[in-house]
Amino acid sequence: MLCGPARAQAPTLPTGAPRLTLWIREADGTLSGPGDPDAPIAVGSLQKPFVAEAWAATHRSPPPRVTCTAASGCWLPAGHGELGLSAALARSCNTYFRTLAAQADPAALAEALRGAGFLAAPRTPSEAIGLPGPGGPLRVRPGDLLRAYAALTREPWPEGEAIRRAVLAGLREAALDGTAKGLGRRGFWAKTGTVPSPDGNPLHTCGLALAVDDAGWAILARLDPGTGREAAAALAGEVARRRPWGGGSPSGTTRLPGKAPAEVRVRLFDLLRARSWEVRNLGADPVPAGGAFLGPGGAAMLAPGERVGPGRLELRSPGTGARRIVEGRVEAFAAKDGRLRLVARMDLRAYVEGVVAAELPAGRPGLQIQLGAAVIRFLAKGPRHPDADVCDSTHCAWFVGRGPRLAWRDGRHATAGEGSAFRFEDGDWAQVLAAARKPGPDQWTAHCGGAPLSPHAVWGSADRTVTPCPRHGSQDADPWTRSWPAAALAKAFGAPVLGMEIISPGGVWTLEVRTSAGARRYRFDDAHRCLAAVLGWDSLPSPADRVAPDGDSFTATGRGWGHRVGLCLGD
Repeated sequence: MLCGPARAQAPTLPTGAPRLTLWIREADGTLSGPGDPDAPIAVGSLQKPFVAEAWAATHRSPPPRVTCTAASGCWLPAGHGELGLSAALARSCNTYFRTLAAQADPAALAEALRGAGFLAAPRTPSEAIGLPGPGGPLRVRPGDLLRAYAALTREPWPEGEAIRRAVLAGLREAALDGTAKGLGRRGFWAKTGTVPSPDGNPLHTCGLALAVDDAGWAILARLDPGTGREAAAALAGEVARRRPWGGGSPSGTTRLPGKAPAEVRVRLFDLLRARSWEVRNLGADPVPAGGAFLGPGGAAMLAPGERVGPGRLELRSPGTGARRIVEGRVEAFAAKDGRLRLVARMDLRAYVEGVVAAELPAGRPGLQIQLGAAVIRFLAKGPRHPDADVCDSTHCAWFVGRGPRLAWRDGRHATAGEGSAFRFEDGDWAQVLAAARKPGPDQWTAHCGGAPLSPHAVWGSADRTVTPCPRHGSQDADPWTRSWPAAALAKAFGAPVLGMEIISPGGVWTLEVRTSAGARRYRFDDAHRCLAAVLGWDSLPSPADRVAPDGDSFTATGRGWGHRVGLCLGD
């Protein structure tokens, strides 16, 4: 069949270099293409998302699971096995979508496909999924198809929004492990199709591949001769050249120089040191879980070496009660101390939104956009951990995924806080991406205290740049005071503390601690870590201005909140 990738025994292709034709829709809707970009073409399996839309218009139940066998007449001779909607779209299973089209109301099918720009209504389920009918395949203008795919990623369906999310998950998976994996890029929705040659040559086919990014930029490629898989591979170089910001390799470890990864690896809950985690599937479709699947609403305990997702997943620690919702994949690893370490993989937008949800969920939209850009610049500097780009604590960036927000009280425990998931509107996300391409801060702080610091002043780096704060002057110090009991300090620093003071060797903030064993110097992160383990996470709100003895304790005073470097989030 012609809707999916070509059969293993494909006809012999004619000699000569394949011709790649491109149509591009910019985020503002501008269309470019060869000759007449409005000349209708056949696109095969690129019709399948709109079959799902038609099915959703008249069904209120979750989409079916269908078994594709060798007798099903699919493009894959052996069949795909049992599939749900997302997996079927990623693999472009003809059997699944033929079943969906047969169950859909014919009027709904006609409306969905005409709404996507197709010039005729399908007469059979096979025509609906892109196979040729008696009069040939359905046709659509490339510009209309690109517009329809961009709308699919951005506009909710009046009926069946959960099914649209499953469709989007399938398009993401297609670019990762499905028929469009030759694209080699994360951060895109993608789909492929294979159609008869437009010149009627029965010995070869044309392949098509379509990709859409988060900004609504979309590209359609036709490879003549070729297959859908080959078209996706041919499109990879064009996408990398035209959208260099858009991603890295599917491994999640290859980056373009100076750019953020399209997939972000996040170490979760390291400070909890939990030994067990439960994962629950909050989506409408089953998700891969180890060697099996986890059904909608299903839950299971994670074991070392297991991977769950992609999907909308809830993680819960039975021992602490901490929980979090993430969208992506989660992997579990056994740590040497017996705990279970978690690493989540998600697209760039989901990670950035999870940081804004933690740091600035109710802030001014303009400041949220600036924060999103700073997060991307921070990621572009490279990974902060051997096995992950970032962790979810202040060592890298406070990240809470889709919620709930957790309020860290000390170095080990967390309690459920208030707040809900944060999402950028599509237009705002486009502004985030545009701002991130321009020079700007790659750090952020809760409040500058009216006196922002440079990275060198806090961490000793070579960067002595101070990011000015447009909202706070010296009169906006937002001062704080903390009392550190002597007994707690002895526990934090390993011996009774005889004296403490703030010094600045080489212009770098340093806490000098004197004990009977001698004097030791701690920069801000190390001092914060030692104090937090005993006195709590808020025991050193920012680099202190002064520490002085006060009876059987020491009193620290300072200004602002956080490290006071970069973009100030305080009002």
